[in-house]
Formats: sequence, C-alpha cells, structure tokens
Amino acid sequence: MLPLHRKNFPSSKDELAQALNETLRRLAPKSNPLVDVRSRVFPYLDEIAINLDREQFDSLPQATSPAVGETKPAFEAAVVTLSARNISVRGVPMDLRMEARDVVLHKGEDANGDAVLVVQKARDGHIVISAAQLALEEAMAQIGGREGRRHGITIEQVRLAMRARGRRSLCADIQVQARKLLFRAKIDIYGQLDIDDDFVAKISQLKCKSDGAIGSLACNTLEPYLQQLNGLSFALKSILLGEIQLRDIHVAVADTVALTIDFGSEES
Repeated sequence: MLPLHRKNFPSSKDELAQALNETLRRLAPKSNPLVDVRSRVFPYLDEIAINLDREQFDSLPQATSPAVGETKPAFEAAVVTLSARNISVRGVPMDLRMEARDVVLHKGEDANGDAVLVVQKARDGHIVISAAQLALEEAMAQIGGREGRRHGITIEQVRLAMRARGRRSLCADIQVQARKLLFRAKIDIYGQLDIDDDFVAKISQLKCKSDGAIGSLACNTLEPYLQQLNGLSFALKSILLGEIQLRDIHVAVADTVALTIDFGSEES
C-alpha cells in the first residue's frame, strides 16, 4: 500500500505522477522527478517508471497500515519499473530493480481518510537485489571501524567471502584484523542464510572466534548483536500484497551477490 497523503484521489495522469512524486520524496529527497507516468488513454497506463538511483536511506521505510474498508479498481499499468542503482541503506551499498507487468492498482482510504494506492494484481514480475562483495567489505570496514573506536579498538582490515551453498542458501566468512594499542588480533565471524520451501529466510550459525585478549573483547562486544540475529527469520511472502503470489526465489554468488524474487498473480 502506498499512502498518497491527500484526501482526493488523482484523476489524471499528471495528478497521479505528482502524487507519487510527493509520496516518494518523503523517503528520497532527490530534486529531480522520481516518477514518470506515461498514458495515452487514462486510467490505462503504459508505464509507471520509478527512479531512486544514487539515493541514500538512513533508515528503512516504516510499515504502513492497511487500507480501511473495501478498495476499488483505479488504474491498470502495462508495466511498472523501479530502478535503484548505487543506493545506500544505512551505509550498506546495493542495487535494486523491479519490473512488473499487467499491474492492477486499487484505490482506498487509510484510517485518517487519506487516499491510498494498493497494488492488487500483477501478471508477472521480478525483483533483483544485488551488491558487490568488495563494496560490502568496504561498508563493513567503515561500520566496524566506527563501532570499534567506541571501545578503543582500531579495525585495520576486513575480508569478506560469501559462497552459495545451494539455490536458496549462502554462507559468509568475515575476517577482521583489529588492534588495540600495541596488541593485534584476528577475528573470524561466520554465518548462514537459508530460504526454505515456504520462502522463509533464516539466519543461523552465527559465530565469532578469536584468540587473545583483544579478540575476546571484540567477540564479547559483538555477542549481543549476533545473538539477536541468530535464528532471526523473515517470511518473504509478506513483502507482496493483494493477490500477488511469490513464485520463486534464488541466490547467485560471484563477485556480486544477487537475490532474485519472481512473483505474479494466479490469474492474468
């Protein structure tokens, strides 16, 4: 559901583009238009194109409340695309792109009586989330460096190695070289991510190992965070709305790690 923060629902292509731009600019304050709507015969839309390239997000979008009451058909879009290349989410670099075809959009109201746009159906589509391992490695070094300085620890080097363990499973080895005053330590962190047949993603096997006083201090500092994450699961089906079903999901690991989600409605 996408809140439009207005009482009246858009009644033209230009009004729809303006409403979507105003809504998305609350998340991504880019000066250029974020949304382009093409339509020859409104309310039938040729394309809704969303561009969030190079945006920086300090936090994830807050979950929205569901529409109140019954929703009604509003628009049909031949294709909806989202491009979010070279973005940063809490300092983590990634790319995201989405394409959905034959999309049915409904209109409704939230609890405050403001207009909302609901994605009800999509014949088919996919979402691809990807990140270069080297970019993730650099982000980990920066984030770890900030946290380490709070405890008087200097992070000298971070090495990340991610490997596929199957079509829906991957593991990560993180090696950290740390120093406090004249003492150095090597810290090894390991973890797995597995997605089951019900499309539930689960983090497991999180471990931190090191020798020496500095390494033990670092692992002890990380332990509460690792315990919070270990066993954490997330139903990927929950990211889809209306009559849209998750059809398949798989991970691919090379220099770039990519998660691909295929979705669609049962009926065209």
